[in-house]
Amino acid sequence: MLGSIVLAGVLSFGLSPGYEQGIKKLSDSYDQQAIFESGGELVEEALRACEKHFGTALFLPPQLPSVAFTHQYGRCYDMEGGLDEHLEVHYQNRYKPEHDYKIELYPLENKQQLKHLSFQESELADHTTAKFYKGPINTLQLLVFEKGNWQYLLTAANRASSKISQQELTEIAESLTQAMNSKDPVYAMWGTLAVTETKRKYNMDVVDYLYMGRTTISNEMAEEKFKLWLKKGAREFGVYVTVAFHPTTHQFISIRYEEF
Repeated sequence: MLGSIVLAGVLSFGLSPGYEQGIKKLSDSYDQQAIFESGGELVEEALRACEKHFGTALFLPPQLPSVAFTHQYGRCYDMEGGLDEHLEVHYQNRYKPEHDYKIELYPLENKQQLKHLSFQESELADHTTAKFYKGPINTLQLLVFEKGNWQYLLTAANRASSKISQQELTEIAESLTQAMNSKDPVYAMWGTLAVTETKRKYNMDVVDYLYMGRTTISNEMAEEKFKLWLKKGAREFGVYVTVAFHPTTHQFISIRYEEF
């Protein structure tokens, strides 16, 4: 379930900074390809696969640790290989193994018991009970809490140089409760998807964002529309992004773009 956190060491060869940076980028692309070949997916694809498998919308904490990652990927485990059904999202930094962070979501009827760990209990801002465990050095930190019908496990590396703390894991957990308790968390979820997919499609930064409202097409389809402004170097332009989804199950249907 928790598995071992990948903590790969990096050797320094004393090469020029430009050459070393080029080697890192090439190595990163090979690493990412190896991850995908071993069953990893883009985070958005893994999320959608698990939403389809479980037949319901899944929410990830919108806040991430304030450290840099070189790799991010997800996996929807649906009893494949005998593993418990769950969603796993992993963020890593190949050159800084202390920057390692993982999110796991389990349905409550199959939640992980973890009775062998000594937890410290606390309360999140909305009075949700959270349990924190910090293992020996060079192992892991773990924050566990329940929201809706799901058990969330937030795991971070525990090394002497680790910058992800218990406080930050708690803030990440609270960012989820704030989003889900907001007036319209579904709109927020699709807004995040619109920004992420647009940045990936155009390989540009999103510098402005405007929510334009929801349209109900039928009992089986609704659309959220967003106006995004993109910029990279001297190039700037706007895109209308429309996300279609099932209004009851919140399953993703499609996304379309209209430049202006």
